[in-house]
Amino acid sequence: MVRLIVTDLDGTLLDDEKHIPNENVLALREAMENGIHVSIATGRNFHSAKAYVQELGLDVPVVFQNGAFIYQWMGNKIIYQTSLQTEIAERVINEARKFGLFYILYGDFLDEKDMYVDIDYSGSFSTYLRQNSWRLNIVEDVTKHLSKEKGLAEVALVGNEELILTTLENSLDGLKDKTSIVKNNVVGNETFYEVFGPNSSKEHAMKFLFEYFNVKPEETMYLGDSYNDIGLLKMVGYPVVMQNANKDVQMYAKYITKSNNEGGVAYAVRRWALEKSG
Repeated sequence: MVRLIVTDLDGTLLDDEKHIPNENVLALREAMENGIHVSIATGRNFHSAKAYVQELGLDVPVVFQNGAFIYQWMGNKIIYQTSLQTEIAERVINEARKFGLFYILYGDFLDEKDMYVDIDYSGSFSTYLRQNSWRLNIVEDVTKHLSKEKGLAEVALVGNEELILTTLENSLDGLKDKTSIVKNNVVGNETFYEVFGPNSSKEHAMKFLFEYFNVKPEETMYLGDSYNDIGLLKMVGYPVVMQNANKDVQMYAKYITKSNNEGGVAYAVRRWALEKSG
C-alpha cells in the first residue's frame, strides 16, 4: 500500500515544455484526497520550482537542489540546509579552469538570481542555461562572488566526464567528507556534476521525509528519470521510472510508466498507488 508519493520534476512530473500535464495534477490531488502524502525531490532550486509547488498546493517539506535544501514554503520554514565551504568551491573552480571545463557557481539557496558564470558556454546543456537565464549573473570572475557571510549552495561542472572526475579528485583530496558529489545528468557527450556541502543527497533527504510523514520505505513511491534519482529508486518499495528515462536508470525500476509527455506520473499514481490504496 502506498502512503507517500515523491516525484522528481524535470523529465518526470513536467513535460518537455516544462508544464505539469493536467492529468498529473488531478491524479496527485486525488492521491492527497485519499490520504496519500505527496512531495517533490528535485535538483532545482526553490525559485525555479516554486510555481510547481504552488500549483500542487504542497504545504509540506519539499526537497530542493538534490537534498542540500529542504524547505516548507507556505510557512517559510527552512527544514534543512547544508552549505558548501567557499574555500572548497574556489579549489574546484580553479581546478576546472585548468581542464577547460565549464563551471557554474550557485549562491544562497533562497537567492532568486543565484547562478554565476564568467566564461561562455556552447554545448549539450545550452538549453539548461537558456531556460535559467533569469537566474544568471554574468561576471568577470565568479570567485569574487564567494561570500562567507551568505550561504553557498553548490558548484556545477559540465563537460567530459573523465575530466570532471579528475578535477574532483585533484581538488577534493582529503576533503570528501566535507562535500557531496551528485551526477545529475548526461546529455550527448557531456555530463553535469554538482558539488554540494556534506550530507547532501536526495537519499539523505528522503530519510527525513520518511520520518516527517511517519511512513516506511516500502510504503513509498518515487518517480524519476535521471541519474540523480537512482539512489531513491533503490530505497523505496515502489520505484517508478519514466519511459523517456535513460536505460541505465530504467534498470532500477520495479515499474516503467508512460513518458513525461504522456502524463506518466498520473498513469503510475492511478495504476500502482490509488488502485492499491482503494
